[in-house]
Amino acid sequence: MNYIKEIIEKDNSTLEELINCFELVKENGDIAIIKFDGERKENVYTVFISFPPIKEREMIRADESNLRKALLKVLAVYIKE
Repeated sequence: MNYIKEIIEKDNSTLEELINCFELVKENGDIAIIKFDGERKENVYTVFISFPPIKEREMIRADESNLRKALLKVLAVYIKE
């Protein structure tokens, strides 16, 4: 979680660094999805993290027109718990 916090607090974290954070989400046993929606005119990126039932945690989701912003939003909530 320290790595994720470090990356999201950077002024200009790269998309590669953010994707590396999602690798850590996966390693924690959680599920991360990044969706590119060609049918929408706005909020074309949906990013969410869901959890196995044993963790009893609600899904975290962001719909944005900017992929980087969506990734940052979801990761910020993810590390709060």
